[in-house]
Amino acid sequence: MKIYILTVLFLILSSCSARNQAHVLDDVESFISEYPERALSVLDSLSSSGELPGHEAKARFALLYSMALDKNYIDSTDDSLINVAVKWYRRHGDPDEKLKAYYYQGRIYQNAGDKESAMESFVKAEAYVEDAEDDVAAGLLYTVMNDVYTDIFDLESAYSCNKKAMEYYLKAGDIDKYAGRLLYLSDFHYANGDYKAAAACLDSVKSIWNDISDSRKINYYSSSMQMKAVKKDYYELSKELDEYIKNFDHTKIFWHDVVDNYTIIGDYNSAQWALIQYRKYNQDYKYDPAYYLVSSSLNSEIGNYKAALEDFEVYSDLSDSLSMVIAEQDTGFIKERYEKELKIEKEKNLRNIIMAVSSVILILIGRSSHLLYLRLKAKNEENRKFKENYAVLEKEKNTLSKIISENPPIGVQARKVMSDRLALLDRFFAAEITSDSEIDRKASKDLSRLVDNRENFMYTTRMTFAAANPRFICYLEDKGLTETEIEYCCLYVIGLKGKDIGNYIRKKRHYIYSSEIRKKLGLGEHDTNLGIYLRNLLAEKSQ
Repeated sequence: MKIYILTVLFLILSSCSARNQAHVLDDVESFISEYPERALSVLDSLSSSGELPGHEAKARFALLYSMALDKNYIDSTDDSLINVAVKWYRRHGDPDEKLKAYYYQGRIYQNAGDKESAMESFVKAEAYVEDAEDDVAAGLLYTVMNDVYTDIFDLESAYSCNKKAMEYYLKAGDIDKYAGRLLYLSDFHYANGDYKAAAACLDSVKSIWNDISDSRKINYYSSSMQMKAVKKDYYELSKELDEYIKNFDHTKIFWHDVVDNYTIIGDYNSAQWALIQYRKYNQDYKYDPAYYLVSSSLNSEIGNYKAALEDFEVYSDLSDSLSMVIAEQDTGFIKERYEKELKIEKEKNLRNIIMAVSSVILILIGRSSHLLYLRLKAKNEENRKFKENYAVLEKEKNTLSKIISENPPIGVQARKVMSDRLALLDRFFAAEITSDSEIDRKASKDLSRLVDNRENFMYTTRMTFAAANPRFICYLEDKGLTETEIEYCCLYVIGLKGKDIGNYIRKKRHYIYSSEIRKKLGLGEHDTNLGIYLRNLLAEKSQ
């Protein structure tokens, strides 16, 4: 009798304990999105109080704990807990619970860098979206799917997922997350050159400004300043830079954007200050390609060409390493992803297996062909650019060789400039006749770097002409042309057209310089083509 009474008391106490724990889990679920830190603390306390009774309670705790970790930005890579939830909810529970279980399983795989397993979980979660009631959860799912597709440059699928995420966030009334997807869409249109559509997305964000978080506003400024820079609206860009720095916590500002935009508007002192802030608030800046890119651009603009070159080389090395990792993952990931989607489809409906196989094969063939086409196109463009640069400089090499051997310049500086440039040109043409692909690539890279380094290229071109055709340069100097204007003339002489020079030097004052040169040479605006005139003048002064 005593044993019976004790057993009944144990069952009553266990039942009460189970009910209390269920109530705690109900409470946690009610505030987990708004107060994730508090939710995680309560769940930790519940876990330390003893093992939860029953498979359903354990599964619910596992799902809520995984949600709390994710919402607290704790990137867990251990799937042991979430798998408890997945194991239960794949056979029990409602569509919302199934969706969330697979979603958070995918997030853990994503944290671990396992994109293939992550996408498999996300695709399983997507099967329950239509019947689920939690629109925010559906929006989160399509957001992370968008991220994976973007990482592997499947931009069509990324765009589709982003559009679905926007629809679900708007339906749920989550304006802040909706704004985040609008900002992604703006960047997507900007990358595709559709500035009008990009600006429209930014206008939409501005219309809901009071309902979005500071992090969204910071992203807005980043995109908005990018748009003003490409439109060369430097006055408004300067105003936005001041607003951006004044209104936000400096630890959260994207300092590489600030450096880049100050450089664009020509405020180099502010750009150098911003670069210091970049290092101050980003301890890992030494491993960030963006840091070296903006630093290289700034050093180039202020005439520190050696530092600019060194920064650009580090940027190239870092970005090449990242590109190699992405390239190695790309094709394999696409194949793996569709194989797993095929497996899921097979489990759901065996009658569709033949159609699914055919679709997968066609997609793989189409994507592989497109990828091959893009790579061949890039390679052909690289070869075309190399040949164009090669032809421009081949004539210069022959002229330099003849001058140095037959009539070397008297000045030490002129001799050094000509010798250094000839040595570089010799490497290009040696690479052209060798079968060593490493030399070819290095030669191509060096050639592009020489031409892309605008100020140095224009300076050495002028010095070369000064040594090879002193009468031509003296004539221009006697006419009152500045060194910069003489460099412009040299670009005309080597065969560039006015439009090409404007694009190359990337300066708004190009046409003003051309007009000034015409005036100093006594030419009217419509007298003759300036390039033809200068080439005829060179021929005359070389006789």
